[in-house]
Amino acid sequence: MNLGLGRKPSPPDSRDFALSEYLKPRLKVSSMFWAMGPALDQGQTPHCVGFGFADWANCLPVDDNYADADGDKVYYEAKVIDGEPKAEDGSSVRSGAKAMKKRGRIGAYAFGTVADAKAFLLSQGPVVFGIDWTADMFNPDAKGTITPTGAVEGGHCILAYGADATYCYLQNSWGDSWGVSGCCRMAWSDLADLFADNGEACAAVELPITPPPAPKPPAVKTTLQVILAALKTCVTALEKLIKSL
Repeated sequence: MNLGLGRKPSPPDSRDFALSEYLKPRLKVSSMFWAMGPALDQGQTPHCVGFGFADWANCLPVDDNYADADGDKVYYEAKVIDGEPKAEDGSSVRSGAKAMKKRGRIGAYAFGTVADAKAFLLSQGPVVFGIDWTADMFNPDAKGTITPTGAVEGGHCILAYGADATYCYLQNSWGDSWGVSGCCRMAWSDLADLFADNGEACAAVELPITPPPAPKPPAVKTTLQVILAALKTCVTALEKLIKSL
């Protein structure tokens, strides 16, 4: 396939927060969909970690208005964290989260199970997944459903933006011509099977975008200087006019 993958499993780290400890009480809803940004496109690059977090940044509750170039930048920032600057061999979800935290977009992040991810989606916000990608997952059906059958083709990082009782809804980073406007869905049971082999779900606290400082009003002294200069110009012009009469 000519579609980029590139996710590496995050090495175990005891410093990771457990998502289960930070879940809020569930809302009394059976489905939830967080509004997304446009479908980004990583092309054939292994930059899915950068694009997965760029999609996360564009998903409400805060819209960062990231574009394809931002997905590439986040990937390369993650590779610096990996200790492999500019390497084109993929990265991990944890490195992507660290890159976003360094950017000032994440306050804290935590890893959890499929059940934790579902609970977070139903009450708090989108989640970034790191999963294996199999051959049959490249071709969603007419409803956008993907099934993890066939040989494993590599690892992928992808945004989960919605949930209902049966399916998890995902926004991919292969442009809007893939799947249903760039999106797909997977049964929770199938997702659980994928998670059994180094799958990971990363949820994060997104920080508000700091607005640029308001421009300072011009100083009174500067304004008076401009007025005086204009008056002097007028006086000079009048003097010339009088002399010419």
